[in-house]
Amino acid sequence: MEVPFYSNIQEDLKLIETFLWDPDEGAPDIDFHLERMCKSATKLKFKFSVNKIYEKISKIKSQTRLRCRLTLSLTGKIDISTATLSPSSQIWTLRLSDTILSSSDPWLLHKSTNRGLYDSERAKLPDGIDEFIYLNERHEVCEGTITNIFAKIAGQWLTPPLSSGCLPGVLRRKKIEAGSCKVKIITFSDLKNAEKIRVGNALRGEIDAVLSH
Repeated sequence: MEVPFYSNIQEDLKLIETFLWDPDEGAPDIDFHLERMCKSATKLKFKFSVNKIYEKISKIKSQTRLRCRLTLSLTGKIDISTATLSPSSQIWTLRLSDTILSSSDPWLLHKSTNRGLYDSERAKLPDGIDEFIYLNERHEVCEGTITNIFAKIAGQWLTPPLSSGCLPGVLRRKKIEAGSCKVKIITFSDLKNAEKIRVGNALRGEIDAVLSH
């Protein structure tokens, strides 16, 4: 019998959701974030209480927009840290990472602290580069260190399928469900020839982007 990939989870592993909190709207996408966390918690056998998380979020107060980081431990411990959300550049410059992702890596589907690669590469972004993007072993576009990728090709906005190797992002889900974006394999050649490129996540929204030369 095949051993599940999550059978040897380290005790200090945590699930993560990073979400926006707004003084006027509260946490507008929190239901989507918690649905994703709940799916991962169920799959990975984490203890999980939605009500306790909602209770903690209801106590957040601020006069400014916040970047909120929610973590869930294997035993069900919940932590929320907040920081003022700094504005993003209007246009991000992207560079292809030298690291190749494996499309068969199941951890790519779960947002967790098992993301040392992304954290380390983001920490060493060269000057003038706002985001690394990744390809898989089939040379398909996957995702960025903190963003999903969207490309306008032949007049249609596209985003890579989960099977290429990317996180099921909240912004990505909303765009797909709204019909403003279709799921399709994107090669790096496609990306280079795209009419427009955007990257984004639920925290920062969509950001126009260009590839570095």
